[in-house]
Formats: sequence, C-alpha cells, structure tokens
Amino acid sequence: MATRVFLVRHGATVLSAEDRYAGSVDAALSDEGRAQARSLGVRLAGEPIAAAYASPMSRATDTAKLIVAGRRLDVAAVSELRETDHGVL
Repeated sequence: MATRVFLVRHGATVLSAEDRYAGSVDAALSDEGRAQARSLGVRLAGEPIAAAYASPMSRATDTAKLIVAGRRLDVAAVSELRETDHGVL
C-alpha cells in the first residue's frame, strides 16, 4: 500500500492582509485563514488521514486542527517543521 503525504501551508494570518511577512513571529490565523483551513478539511473529508503534523506555531497547528476536525486525530507539533528565523529584515 502506498503512503500519500499532503503538504499544506497554513492559512492566511492577521499579517497577510497587511502583506507582512510573519517568519518566526507567532502570528494568528485570520478569519480568512480559518475559513481556508475548514474548506480544505471539507475537500479532504473523503481521504484517509492517519496522522497530522504541524509546526508548533499557532497558525500551523490551528490550520491542521481545523483540517482534521471531526476525525479522531491529534495534531503533533514538530519543532523541525517550524519556519526559519531570518532575523531582523
């Protein structure tokens, strides 16, 4: 049996509307970002998903939780998936 991996970027954040880069700042999902994640959850409803992993950043874990809502899955936070800190730009 083949393993399928879905790679998903977090939904829009409160900084996205301002066209600001979040980087390692823990920016929250916006209403739009939560809607995007719920929409993807609906789209993937028929897919068998055995596990969910996300960066520990709230925008990533919240996106993953919304996608797998209704499934008996916990989202595992994996620090290696965290965005790179680019320092002060």
